Amino acid sequence: MEIIGELPATIDTLVSKILFYALILASVSTITMTFLELIKVLISWRLKYHKRRVEIWLANNDCLEELLILTVAEVESADALFDQPTDKMMGQIQAATNVAIDFPKVYPNLYYFLTKPPKSKAAAVETGGTGMSPVVNEPTDAEIWKDFISREPYFEGDKLTELDRQRATSDLQSATKARARIDHFVARKLDAFQTQAEYEWARKNQYWSVGAAAALIFVLLLNLKFPVLPAVVLAFFGGMMAPLAKDVVAALSGLRGKS
Repeated sequence: MEIIGELPATIDTLVSKILFYALILASVSTITMTFLELIKVLISWRLKYHKRRVEIWLANNDCLEELLILTVAEVESADALFDQPTDKMMGQIQAATNVAIDFPKVYPNLYYFLTKPPKSKAAAVETGGTGMSPVVNEPTDAEIWKDFISREPYFEGDKLTELDRQRATSDLQSATKARARIDHFVARKLDAFQTQAEYEWARKNQYWSVGAAAALIFVLLLNLKFPVLPAVVLAFFGGMMAPLAKDVVAALSGLRGKS
């Protein structure tokens, strides 16, 4: 019974010690994140990252130029697009793709990039028919829509035969279906790019925050005359734990408050 009676005090002592070190790690995390955010602003890290990702994605300068014209009106204003958060940047790109699809002759490079069949044969089915038009000699959805939207429109005064009317109706139905599939395919293409970009951006930030926290802990330990090898080990684990320290502090503080 005496052991059980001493248990709350023992737990409280343990929590106090853990909380002490967690507060140190939380402070380290806050300091490193503050400096990282400052550095990212000073060197335009997000702008450079977005620009590099979009350039790799498009892989064509003419296509990039058309995208910039549709999003920020001129190539020289590219920074205004790339310096936005990823979701806002993708909103601008989505609006630009809609215009490019509506005017394929005006923006041929961007239209081709958005609608070109993917490398995977399975995914190519989504772009119309088998998606492998050179083999089966069938037009793709991109070709059907481009041909339809680029035609001269019919007017009420035009004299059309019944065959012309049937053909026009058939073409309209085919083009409508093609456009729907193109919209679906392009939306997935943009979503895939956004998912990859956001994942890579989050990972890079995580790696840099852990590395910076570990470096700061290592410097602090060296100033406290710690041997180099133990300092490296402690800095490594401390750097990994630093981003989680705030949650640990909040949980332990609540536990102590209840006790």
